[in-house]
Amino acid sequence: MWMLLHGFTGSPESWSAALERAELVPEPLRPILAGHGPAWRDVGVGTFLEEVRRLSALASSMDAPRFIAGYSLGARLALGMLAENPELFEAALLIGVHPGLDGEQARRERRELDAARARLLRADGLEAFVSAWEQQPLFDSQRLLPEHLRAVQRRVRSSHDAEGLARSLESLGLGEMPSYRDAFRSMRVPVTLMTGSLDAKFRDVALDLSERHAHVRALVVQEAGHNLLLESSGEVADAMRAVERERRA
Repeated sequence: MWMLLHGFTGSPESWSAALERAELVPEPLRPILAGHGPAWRDVGVGTFLEEVRRLSALASSMDAPRFIAGYSLGARLALGMLAENPELFEAALLIGVHPGLDGEQARRERRELDAARARLLRADGLEAFVSAWEQQPLFDSQRLLPEHLRAVQRRVRSSHDAEGLARSLESLGLGEMPSYRDAFRSMRVPVTLMTGSLDAKFRDVALDLSERHAHVRALVVQEAGHNLLLESSGEVADAMRAVERERRA
């Protein structure tokens, strides 16, 4: 059984296109992450490690064999789950994952950036924030996508609450995440790091980690950017099926 974790400003719906092709059985567990959705206050927003533990508790009730996949923020949380609870899963697919910042200076700078984003959410509202968020160079490749795909993503992003997303940035942002680079050494489950060829920063991270660790594989999708759930959902579906086949062979 799979657990699928969406990215920041995403939702469980973000996985729908990939799941239509993957046809996974049983139906994956797709929790909504802390700070997301109109009912985010029902869950609350704790620290990064508290969210890792909340999700791990959900995963512990899943049928075995268990697999986990995450995109961006979801991939970082999935990596935390693998590091903190190495016995939970048989294999992992991490899309556009960052293993964590090294050094307090880098973490401080990222906290300041996320604090500024949280201020924008609170001062100017969700629509202004989403417009600014979509202008990041990280998402340049998405400008070539059909309008209907971008409209679906904009609708999902606009379904959230500004305060919830601000709390997510402050509590689950990269500056609040422990560095898990060294944790790859102690992991024994196979990990696939999936990136787009146009997403140079994250592609290079994945390639470097795959060269350092025998159980880590880099999978690069050509002519795609950061959000493979949106840009290359078919390739994501193929990757999930491949993870299952390899683990059950």
